[in-house]
Amino acid sequence: MPSARRLFTIGIVILAVAVVLLFIVSPYALESTFSNSLKQAQKQINSSTYLLAPNQNISISISQGKLLIYNSSNPLKVLINGQSVSQAGSNNIWVAASTTNGTITIANNYTVPIRIGYAIVGIVLWPSYLSIFLSIILGIVGVVIIAYGTIISIRNKSKLMK
Repeated sequence: MPSARRLFTIGIVILAVAVVLLFIVSPYALESTFSNSLKQAQKQINSSTYLLAPNQNISISISQGKLLIYNSSNPLKVLINGQSVSQAGSNNIWVAASTTNGTITIANNYTVPIRIGYAIVGIVLWPSYLSIFLSIILGIVGVVIIAYGTIISIRNKSKLMK
């Protein structure tokens, strides 16, 4: 039978691995997949550009969970199935996420023509999800091992007192 001290050590090591998976590996995996998607999008954006006249728009089919990424000097009006969509941007790159299947419309709501390029990309989330799942499982296993070590330690102390 393993000693209580050894079980504590094993439990702490497993918990440490779970914390590393949760707080280091999972965000890194998410950042890495997001970065790859942005690189893919940049290639698509650079390969085709459009000049949108004032009040002109482009309609594109999009599926749930995909991102619209476009470059423009200003944020444009973005609609999915006629509903306005929140977007974020920096350095003339704008991102809008689709929460439903449908048609996305990019409209020039300015009084001057605007040149844009766009891409529709997905982000692979399973590496990050897998890391989170493993960290939860390892965390539970670590806590169970520490609890078992505590029980053994209490039993050994009660045997010594008799």
